[in-house]
Amino acid sequence: MWREPSISDIADEVRQCLSSGDRAMAIRLAYRFVERYDRSAPDVREHMVSSAPDSTGNERFDALLAAVVEYSCAVHHVTPPRWVEHASRFLPQFWFVAELPLLEAEALVSSPISFARRGIFINSGDLSYA
Repeated sequence: MWREPSISDIADEVRQCLSSGDRAMAIRLAYRFVERYDRSAPDVREHMVSSAPDSTGNERFDALLAAVVEYSCAVHHVTPPRWVEHASRFLPQFWFVAELPLLEAEALVSSPISFARRGIFINSGDLSYA
């Protein structure tokens, strides 16, 4: 029986992308989790985020996955799992995901708090889907 991938499943896929050098796909997988969470039933959502994912091997992506989960839970007025508060899920230096200096100001003002408090700055349309 098919089920929505958990954040642990996504972390495994992100790790594979990063090991093959596909950073762009790793970011898309993390962002796409928001859509999958939104479209899932409430009982499925809990399963999707309850277990802490293993490290991706990249502190930025470990923090990004925690931000995505915290954001998704907040949108649905659900308390996020405790693992998102672990120190390893916060960055010591800011990360502007787009890595384009011209977009940094916009990212500073448009990043949801679940991202910004971790030092991750994304642009306004990054979490949108059709």
